Amino acid sequence: MTRTLLLGALPKVAAQFSAQDLHPHTVPTQTPAPTAPAMPSVEMLVTLAMSEAPVDRRRRIARDASRGLDMLERLHQELLVGVPAPARLREIVEWAQTAEHPEDPVLAQIFHDIDVRVRVELAKHDIEV
Repeated sequence: MTRTLLLGALPKVAAQFSAQDLHPHTVPTQTPAPTAPAMPSVEMLVTLAMSEAPVDRRRRIARDASRGLDMLERLHQELLVGVPAPARLREIVEWAQTAEHPEDPVLAQIFHDIDVRVRVELAKHDIEV
């Protein structure tokens, strides 16, 4: 991919130099028309599409943490009425197994607190994650 980028930039750089730049005592020749900028490679476009901006990543992790809190709230409501639904417990187990822990220290602490609470609730029902 780097090679493609370098080769794509080569015509731009080469177009800036002329034979007169190399040999100032020669008669000026017709300068070539400027070339169009190189099109980005498919690899570069795929890489850019796959990368996630830090702000988007934080939002996604915040939504995931909020989802964990919502599940805990629904579990609490079900426990007040009686026995929680098995589907609710499975949903919480799935969340605990797939949740991505953030690198940001503040978000990581909040996420850790939610994760501990989820594991405590699951342990009350003899479920280990």
